[in-house]
Amino acid sequence: MQSKISVKELSNEIIFKVEGDFDNLLSIKYKNLITEIIARKRCDLVVFDLSNVSFIDSSGIGLLLGRYKQICEYKGQLIICGINSNIKKTIAISGLAMIIETYEDIYENIKGLVNVYE
Repeated sequence: MQSKISVKELSNEIIFKVEGDFDNLLSIKYKNLITEIIARKRCDLVVFDLSNVSFIDSSGIGLLLGRYKQICEYKGQLIICGINSNIKKTIAISGLAMIIETYEDIYENIKGLVNVYE
């Protein structure tokens, strides 16, 4: 599977759907685009849907952490959803799960459970 990121922009949220390996190649390819979209929209909620991610490395973790810091600057919220057991383990080991809400289910199924902080 080719790694890629698709974007869904709603009124006050952005959903980034990542597919394939969330690695250095993907991070380099999409980091500027993701950063620009977040800076332009300044949404209350930014979602990274990792339900189709098979692997994440330190570059993927770094991209998520950088966007978390960017979003916190304007008091927005970042969540990660659709994580499988391998991704969950990597996120836990990295410490990312201690600062970013993570969900095993896909975003469509947890929408009502997410608290958006204003």
